[in-house]
Amino acid sequence: MNSSIFTGFNRSRSRCFGISLALTLVLGGCAAPETALNPTNSKAISAASSAASPAALDVLKYVDPFIATGGHGHTFPGAVVPFGMVQLSPDNPSKGWDWTSGYHYSDNVLIGFSHTHLSGTGVGDLLDILLMPLQGDYEAQQKNQHKRPFAIYDHADEQASPGFYQLNLPKLSVKAELSATERVGVHRYSYSNSEKAKLLLDLGYAQNYDKSVVTMLKVEDAYTISGYRISTGWAKYQPLYFVATFNQPFAAQLYQDGKAVKGQLLQTEKGQAVLDFGALPGQSLVGKVALSYVSIDGAKANLAAEVPHFSFDRVKAEAAQRWATQLGRFQVNDPDEVAKTKFYTALYHSYLAPQLFSDVDGRYFGADGAVHQPMVDGNQKQIPRYTLFSLWDTFRALHPLLTITDPSRVDPMMHSLLGFYDETGLLPTWDLMSNETDVMIGYHAVPVLADAYLKGLTTATAGRILQAAKASAQQSRFGIDLFGKYGFVPSDLDVEAVSKTLEYAFDDHAISKIAEAAGQQADADYFAKRALFYRQLFDASTGFFRGKTSQGAWVSPFNPIYVAHRTTDYTEANAWQYTFFVPHDVPGLMALYGGEAKFTEKLDTLFSMSSKMEGDVSPDITGLIGQYAHGNEPVHHVPYLYAFTGKKWQGEARIKQIRDSMYRAEPNGLAGNDDLGQMSAWYVFSALGFYPLNPVGGDLVLGTPQFSDVTLKLDHGKSLQITAAAAAPGEYVSAVYWNGQRIAGQVLNYQQLMQGGTLHFEFGPVVLP
Repeated sequence: MNSSIFTGFNRSRSRCFGISLALTLVLGGCAAPETALNPTNSKAISAASSAASPAALDVLKYVDPFIATGGHGHTFPGAVVPFGMVQLSPDNPSKGWDWTSGYHYSDNVLIGFSHTHLSGTGVGDLLDILLMPLQGDYEAQQKNQHKRPFAIYDHADEQASPGFYQLNLPKLSVKAELSATERVGVHRYSYSNSEKAKLLLDLGYAQNYDKSVVTMLKVEDAYTISGYRISTGWAKYQPLYFVATFNQPFAAQLYQDGKAVKGQLLQTEKGQAVLDFGALPGQSLVGKVALSYVSIDGAKANLAAEVPHFSFDRVKAEAAQRWATQLGRFQVNDPDEVAKTKFYTALYHSYLAPQLFSDVDGRYFGADGAVHQPMVDGNQKQIPRYTLFSLWDTFRALHPLLTITDPSRVDPMMHSLLGFYDETGLLPTWDLMSNETDVMIGYHAVPVLADAYLKGLTTATAGRILQAAKASAQQSRFGIDLFGKYGFVPSDLDVEAVSKTLEYAFDDHAISKIAEAAGQQADADYFAKRALFYRQLFDASTGFFRGKTSQGAWVSPFNPIYVAHRTTDYTEANAWQYTFFVPHDVPGLMALYGGEAKFTEKLDTLFSMSSKMEGDVSPDITGLIGQYAHGNEPVHHVPYLYAFTGKKWQGEARIKQIRDSMYRAEPNGLAGNDDLGQMSAWYVFSALGFYPLNPVGGDLVLGTPQFSDVTLKLDHGKSLQITAAAAAPGEYVSAVYWNGQRIAGQVLNYQQLMQGGTLHFEFGPVVLP
């Protein structure tokens, strides 16, 4: 990042801090200019204003949506509500991998605002239903390097806060503002000249792997246009329906792949519409775009239910209230303002996915390609459907975090995973808009389901979960059948064999636990045995998990710092970065090294050795401390392994180092892709002072807290307070107390935590043995 970028960034950040005052003005009765056209629902405003306390509203000033929009973070800065279907955000023309979210902070070319975005993924898709302010002739503006209308912007003219995004475009004499509800994106364009105000609606627009297959546009009247976009890409089949309505009348011209056509109805591969609203000097154009993955009628019902008015300020205020309620559960009392920005922004990014996928009537597009009636839970109560499960990433910390902060959302998410199984015969590996992408390894829906069940957070039965889990563990692909046959995945028969062996063993540990809960002891014993198959690939002579052939010979030559993307024995990693992945059996892993001393020595070497790697180094392998690579997920639990050694303080030192160096309050603020909140969830846990090293069953390994005082509001009127005594430089955690009683060991249980109480950390000098 050059200095001019950071200058613009600081300016925009300072503008976000007025959000609490703005909310007070709007909710206190200062009407938006367009409110007079459509009187607002006073009950809805009252509900919104009472949903969050002033203290909760105050936390919004610490959320910076621009963090991680640069570097390899792959996030977006636009408008969204917690777990919402709509992510309305600006798009830049793609310049490569770091533009997978549609936006990168290094860019300054706007090509429009689309309504769906992925946050922090390593593969790009979505970016559906693009709107772009336009003046002049559309066809003439396709004759440039971008082959479409565009505008140059300055980050000094850009600002964002939870549920809101704004960009001034001086050359177009327009200010664009965006906000959202769960299923509706709301635009406001304010014009300062007398030229005709136009909007380009582009359904053919696509980036990354996505492309439209068929689009439809229908001008319904002078205020409304509807249609659909069916596309293929990372999600092989993605139908999306919409309706857009405006507070000003328009004349519409339809285009087929950029060429004007007659009529008010068009079906083609790449359809566009230019909506001409005439001159609107000093006026605001408000547009509402509702989405549905079911039908156009579904989109209309979503619009009627969520935004039956044209008050942009009301939508903006209610979106902020939603975020204040979500984030305001945490109250941090600490003088470190930068750390609070990192913390609340990490929370914000942790609440973008999984995302709502059903309409207001409960119907949804299923993984079998059919429209389904509403889902119900184990008590036959209607619940929403969710999608966007990046499970290889998020089983580690994001889903365990939601069991603490959002327990009421967990059950519908679990039924969404099981619904996927009902529709396809398998639990999802990586669910993208009800499409299985199979992009990563493992069957990690299993530990997520098992964890939820063992914590008492789902109405799904253990028997149903076990049935679905066994289907995933008994596949005849991805080396899963080889794992059962040989006790490991042989390197001569499948790729990424070591990583698959280790991750399948962990997933089978989760199956053994759910089988026990289901009273199926034979299954429990069988999968508990498979959970120990990781031992088959440990080479005591090198101290690494390494590849083995189907004949039982070690793969040679062996180089523990060698990497090649998705073509070796390791997934997006090398031997160093996978050698500690046995989160379900730390004592067993330690025993393979011959005891605590040698195990600790191996941990020390991981962090202290050179960061040099050989081979075709994947861009995912970032955030290096020695060979520890925090920018990717397989090592996220590793600093907490020190808790089970005599050098816990060294783990604390590494946790602090990672918090300080891999998470920064700037656009290039994350060490790697946020991966739908996993990177952010690691920070949230590590700032609180504990982490789910084994994310099945509720054991939380103690670390070191970042703040002096944090209070989390739990369900049923309970609260968790985490306090830390002052620590001098060089001091580490010397004792931890739960409700005044000193904790023996290094583990706090989930069930204890959720009863509420006080967790207190004391610090002192290191006492060497």
